[in-house]
Amino acid sequence: MRVAVVGLGHLGKIHAEIYARLARRKDLGLELAAVCDMAPGAEAQARKLKVPLYADYRELDGRVDAVSIVVPTTHHRAVGGYFLERGVPCLIEKPLARTVAEAEELCALAAKHGALLQVGHVERFNPIVRAAAPYFRRPRFIEAARISPYPFRSTDVGVTLDLMIHDIDLAVMLAGEEPAEIRAAGAPVFSPSEDIASARLEFPGGCVANVTASRVSLKKERKWRIFQDDGYLSLDLLGNEGVYIEKSEALKKGEIDPSKFSASILGTAALAFQLEKLVKRVALKGDKTQGLEAELESFLACVRERKAPLVDGPAGLRALRVADRIVATMKRL
Repeated sequence: MRVAVVGLGHLGKIHAEIYARLARRKDLGLELAAVCDMAPGAEAQARKLKVPLYADYRELDGRVDAVSIVVPTTHHRAVGGYFLERGVPCLIEKPLARTVAEAEELCALAAKHGALLQVGHVERFNPIVRAAAPYFRRPRFIEAARISPYPFRSTDVGVTLDLMIHDIDLAVMLAGEEPAEIRAAGAPVFSPSEDIASARLEFPGGCVANVTASRVSLKKERKWRIFQDDGYLSLDLLGNEGVYIEKSEALKKGEIDPSKFSASILGTAALAFQLEKLVKRVALKGDKTQGLEAELESFLACVRERKAPLVDGPAGLRALRVADRIVATMKRL
């Protein structure tokens, strides 16, 4: 399978390096056939990876079997559309497009030409998210915080499309639907668009999600808390660890009645009694496969086996549609 990377910015270089590493595995039958960019430094990157460099993505026609598109969001429609029209499987980095209309066009092209379309919502492949997936149930309340120092890149879009869209995608996936009501606020700090944003998403099924994103903070943090009918999840997406807590079997079966106990009866053993008798605690730890590598491996497997990707075009479109509504809500304030 001949794969190419279009766009050799910060993230595009990582895509290319991972593909080059995967190509050394004999079991994948993979070749990093080309990289494409005309920015300074692209030639040096191509030499480092020992692959051909093209300045124009249209020169890749007929030379590749799949492509990662890691260009600025404003070019996703043009570049992605070019390959989808030719039936070439595409992994397009998030957000799927600059506007909802452009994202709809990309999804339509993929359907019309039978081309696989995956959207780069890499947090779906985060090791701790994968470790927590067996415990995902019907969420009642979601709290997500994603903050980082100013990146000095990806400033062609605001923080909602740059960072928050990861958490929007996860919230919509967990809720299984798009929100009915949205309240949001945001403000620019260093960029023309918002650099800080907070949104409250209220879903028809009753779930509520509070999501916060900032790219002008003094530290990096990506944390999730999920309250479900039968348990609670706390996930540290950067620390690659988390915990799942649910009622003990004895409590579920009614063998223990907490109302019959008091602090005076239990004394200093109250916390120990709670942890031992009332709740079940499962420590979670992600594996060592980084999210982007797992994402690219999944993309290649989908191309090879002709199966639907975990994050397909419609999923990327849903996340973008919600993000667009959040930004529109901010502008009305």
